[in-house]
Amino acid sequence: MGKGQNEGGFSEDQLQMYKDCFKLMDINKDGQLDKNDLRGAFDNVGVLMSEGELDGLLGEIGGACTYDNMVKMFQEKMAGDGNDSDDLIVQAFKAYDQEGKIDSKMFTHALMT
Repeated sequence: MGKGQNEGGFSEDQLQMYKDCFKLMDINKDGQLDKNDLRGAFDNVGVLMSEGELDGLLGEIGGACTYDNMVKMFQEKMAGDGNDSDDLIVQAFKAYDQEGKIDSKMFTHALMT
């Protein structure tokens, strides 16, 4: 476990970031993310999601999409040695940064080629 990390592998700063993001996405403030919450979050960043895509995202949680279940899912997805470090991921996104925004078409093209 790294410095400042809890038993789940996330630092307190990371958990606070996840909590802040969850609160921003929880539009109706009921403590759970539903399709409307996720749709709004993606709409805000210019990404239109289909019903199937939203269902798929929610299906990965394995129950109600509460903050705790979301973090648990992140922990499960990020477990193991095959994942990139946070610094590497940030650097990858910065490569596509255009004045604080990422062109979704260019980014999608890069991921698909």
